[in-house]
Amino acid sequence: MFRVLKASSLLLATSIVSGCISQPAAIVSAPLQPAANEPTTYLVGAIGPQYLGGGGAATNLRLLIRKRGSINGAAALWEGDPRPTPEDIHEPRAAGSVFVMPLKPGDYEFYNFQFWSMVYTPGLGSRLQSQEAREEFVLPLRLEAGKAYYIGEFRSVCSQVTQCFFAWSNQMPRDAVIAQRQVPGLPELQWMPLDLDKAKPFILPVDKQTSPANATAEIHP
Repeated sequence: MFRVLKASSLLLATSIVSGCISQPAAIVSAPLQPAANEPTTYLVGAIGPQYLGGGGAATNLRLLIRKRGSINGAAALWEGDPRPTPEDIHEPRAAGSVFVMPLKPGDYEFYNFQFWSMVYTPGLGSRLQSQEAREEFVLPLRLEAGKAYYIGEFRSVCSQVTQCFFAWSNQMPRDAVIAQRQVPGLPELQWMPLDLDKAKPFILPVDKQTSPANATAEIHP
């Protein structure tokens, strides 16, 4: 956990002091990166914010993944300015990036998230503040060589900049097209079911026919 959180924090700090340079929507630690001609598996999904009238929005989002029994990890991310991730998804009052995460095959865990927001305090100025689950939820991911797994769209919804959750939905047909464009020759996406009950109230399934703004959650990070 420490390694992934440290990498995310370092990347966030770097993005603030660097210029407006785009970055990929996934970070994979070196021990989990398959070398050329090594067996590879892919984890695919989408991440981004939903902007609400009168509400805040997190400026940086993370989904945290790790190899089971290891501190080595990876993260899917969405960032706005000044170092944005790709603008793959354009919807009214919403944005998003599709991530394609190449990994060594094996057993992984989706165990936490991060919302980073810029918070202003009178007399103290602006500072970055993060939100994550105090107690990790653990959603197992068994990833086999030569396959690509889709885990859904994670759309952040914030009533305030420090009160956020992810509205989750299945957008595989849309995201498969974007993922194939990013990685030509990517295997056909397979659906990866997640036991999201373990992640409540931080990740809530929503019907895309209904606006994520209508989903509600009491968040106690």
